[in-house]
Amino acid sequence: MKKTFRRLFLAASLCFMLLAFSFCISAADFPATEITKLTPTADTITLTWNKIEGADGYHLQKRCEDGLFRIITNTSKTTYTVKGLDPDTEYDFRVRPFVYREDRTKDYGPFSAVATKLTKLPTPKKPVFDEATTTSITVSWDAVEGAGYYKVYYGICGKSGYSFAGYAKKKTSYTLEGLSGKYAYKIRVVAKCSGNSSAYSDGVILYTVPEKGNPPSLKTRDGGSVTIQWSKTGRENLYNVYVATKADGEYKKVATTDKRYYKYQGTAPEKTYCFKVAPVIEKGTQLLEGEQSKYLKTATGKLTIKLPSVIRKGDYPEITVPYYNDSVKWTSSNKSVMTTRNGRLFAVGKGTATITATYKNKYTATAKVTVSSAPVSCMAAVYDVTNGKYVFEQDINKRCYPASITKLITALVALEYMDPDDTIVVGNELNMVEYMCSVCGLKRGEKYRLGDLLYGLLLPSGGDAAYTIAVNCARKVSGDADMGYKSAKNYFVSLMNKYMKSIGATGTNCVNPHGYPVSSHYSTVHDLMLVANKILENDLLKTITSTKNKVITALTGQRHSWRTTNALLTTSSAYYNRYAHGMKTGTVNEGYTGIISAATKDGRTIITIVIGCPTYNSRYDNTHKLLKAYL
Repeated sequence: MKKTFRRLFLAASLCFMLLAFSFCISAADFPATEITKLTPTADTITLTWNKIEGADGYHLQKRCEDGLFRIITNTSKTTYTVKGLDPDTEYDFRVRPFVYREDRTKDYGPFSAVATKLTKLPTPKKPVFDEATTTSITVSWDAVEGAGYYKVYYGICGKSGYSFAGYAKKKTSYTLEGLSGKYAYKIRVVAKCSGNSSAYSDGVILYTVPEKGNPPSLKTRDGGSVTIQWSKTGRENLYNVYVATKADGEYKKVATTDKRYYKYQGTAPEKTYCFKVAPVIEKGTQLLEGEQSKYLKTATGKLTIKLPSVIRKGDYPEITVPYYNDSVKWTSSNKSVMTTRNGRLFAVGKGTATITATYKNKYTATAKVTVSSAPVSCMAAVYDVTNGKYVFEQDINKRCYPASITKLITALVALEYMDPDDTIVVGNELNMVEYMCSVCGLKRGEKYRLGDLLYGLLLPSGGDAAYTIAVNCARKVSGDADMGYKSAKNYFVSLMNKYMKSIGATGTNCVNPHGYPVSSHYSTVHDLMLVANKILENDLLKTITSTKNKVITALTGQRHSWRTTNALLTTSSAYYNRYAHGMKTGTVNEGYTGIISAATKDGRTIITIVIGCPTYNSRYDNTHKLLKAYL
């Protein structure tokens, strides 16, 4: 026990002695600090000094304008950057160590020797491009206050380092000479005065003017055009193409291209032109055009005819004369096979014919065409909505029986005079619904919004909806709310015929609003195509005719679920088509059916019509044939 106590006593005595010794340390005993390094910029100086063992920190001072030293900072580090200094100005600094007393005041050691450093001149801004030749580049920069002269350095891009180019004395520009178009050059500047300098400016990358362009050569001639090509000269990234009608004529720039070829379309086929090419550098602030090449004298190609891979009877085939198509006249050796209609070539019938394109009564091109069978045998048409033209037609002015397609006319006329929010009341007009007429299940006394009842008209093809809409519309337009339903139906039919004539459908006569087949109720494919286009122009009807099924609640509470009769829209049907979005079926009887359809693919919309198909399903088969051939 005695030994243990003795050991504890000795350890405590040793700790006390060490603690007492530590309180005796004085900063006055420290050696003087030495400032070992000063690194200047234009507005800063970074100081570094040696570390003093036992010091808690360092007290840094700078001499002020009154000649007195004042504190800059206290820091525990051995380096510090003094900021906000004036360029090209001499500054004095000193530093001393310190330790903290028990009351957290500082006990300072001796100051270092005063260290003096000159800040650098302001850094010049990045040089800017002034001008260039094929062997020189001139740059300029803003003057630096205090600079007596400047040193210019340059290097080749892609290689490290800079070389001294020369001095700019009493000026702020410099021309580097003896350069080559093979390289891009990097250039920077440093400001100088007696005993001082700036940091290097940022570098600028510049180019000399391209060498003279290489002469072009002929690549191809095609349909009144000529394609020229050329090889690269140096570091150019663009080319200007110049054209004249004779070798010593006035050359006009016709194109700037980053390709090494150019297709020029002349004003006429087989016409001679002269071409020159000039290399161009357009990078950063530089736009440099080299000297034009020697000329190439050549002629544009002959008039040519471009044929589609297949031409069918009834087609308006895309037979073109590139670049001159709108200005040529067409003739055919066999007008029973190929003729012109409304200024366009039209395939009248099966067989072979030679067609001739004539331009300016001087240039001609011929092509032999073979016309195959039409894709369908019924009355039909395909209209390109996107480009506003027929692409196929067959018997489009022949009288046909539209059947329930008539309901599209009914919908258009109703919206011509009524608002979709108008109330429609179902009444005794249901007495007119014919035996075997398709219906949507309306009952007397029910009330609907017009916009809702149009779904019952166009999806399940409700004849009851057709009569109800017609009677309500007629009473509103006539102003006679008590008009009998038969008189109202006839009044509405007169509105239908008036509407059809107003859109140019002169081959149509309506006698009822739903298309129930009678001999005096007829139309044409041409007229129905006008109706179909009007449907696509009406957002509400476009939406309704593309709807697969719809649940509607009448204003009087009755609920209906209506499904389209158009199998093209039904995903479970064998006749579903993913591009189709409308429009309406029509059936006279089992041996006479039809359908109007709209379809869109890759941003292009077409309307197809087939009428007089021999079975329910053949109308879909025929529509698929037209969609496959023309969409």
